[in-house]
Amino acid sequence: MSDLENSDQDTFKIKIEKNSGFDRKKFPFKFNFTAIEPEETTGSAFEIVPKNCKVDSRSEQVFKVTFSPNHGLGTFKSILIANPQICKEEIEAAKDPNDLPKPGSLGTISLNLNAETISPYLKIDKAV
Repeated sequence: MSDLENSDQDTFKIKIEKNSGFDRKKFPFKFNFTAIEPEETTGSAFEIVPKNCKVDSRSEQVFKVTFSPNHGLGTFKSILIANPQICKEEIEAAKDPNDLPKPGSLGTISLNLNAETISPYLKIDKAV
């Protein structure tokens, strides 16, 4: 029950909606899970370059992820989240913009970043 009171740590927003799919007679309602996007992290041990970019259709983009171990000892976790959108040029070029996917319907791409730093130690072996 205490989990219901701490909604500020939820990962998803869950809604019960009317099902408009092919199976609506069998299942008149469905659960809709929407990821709650966290605030952008500042001062993270991970740096991602570029932070924002536009990736043209049928092309690829390389992101450089750097981990800085001088943020102390311990486990570091971050999530990279991307929300695909159809660009303005594609919308303008479409014969019927109503046939295009609706904003937010292309899903979410996420990448988990994990790193662990340990305290270094020096061991000296003495030969006899």
